Amino acid sequence: MNQIVGILDAYAYRTIVWDIYVERVGSVREGRLADERKIAAALPRAAVCLSELNRLSDDREFLIGGDVTFADLYAAPMFACFMQAPEAVSLTDGHEKLNY
Repeated sequence: MNQIVGILDAYAYRTIVWDIYVERVGSVREGRLADERKIAAALPRAAVCLSELNRLSDDREFLIGGDVTFADLYAAPMFACFMQAPEAVSLTDGHEKLNY
């Protein structure tokens, strides 16, 4: 669980929320153009984060095991935002463990 929370905190939050969600979804709400360079730069980092989160997760109902853990609670709002961005579909493809 500590590894998952560490990845979410150190890498995923900035990448999937600020660099992808805020630029792609938030910018539209604010009436500004998305920073396509920021999004493009974030995509490879997001792919690595998601791959590692998927690798560390098990095949049970939640990220780790059959019960909700801090890792699930920490990840849920990040993924709730991220999944609104169209890029999330292709980035989560093949990472079934991460589809909340």
